[in-house]
Amino acid sequence: MLDLDLAPLWKALAPLAKPLKALWAEHHLLTIVCGFFAVMMTISFYRFLRSINPALVGFVLLLLLMILMLHWTITRTEPEFLKPAIDFIAPFFPVSPYATPPTPKP
Repeated sequence: MLDLDLAPLWKALAPLAKPLKALWAEHHLLTIVCGFFAVMMTISFYRFLRSINPALVGFVLLLLLMILMLHWTITRTEPEFLKPAIDFIAPFFPVSPYATPPTPKP
């Protein structure tokens, strides 16, 4: 039976653990992975959707965009240029546990 010492491997992978843990904790990694799969599924189903109805492709893309906007509204991980739009939409939804608390007005 082989007796392998994995300590050097774990020591070499240690610098990767901290950034991955930070990405996972902030939901950015999960957002990127879910977004990637949503786009890839839409691309892979493109011919099928187009064969049913060409407007269905636009509807699915619009639906994906709306889901992404709702996710940004709850987690407040939106791109900087969309911040005013998300700030406008956010009061219409429940308070997010991920949102930064509002600054008190003097």
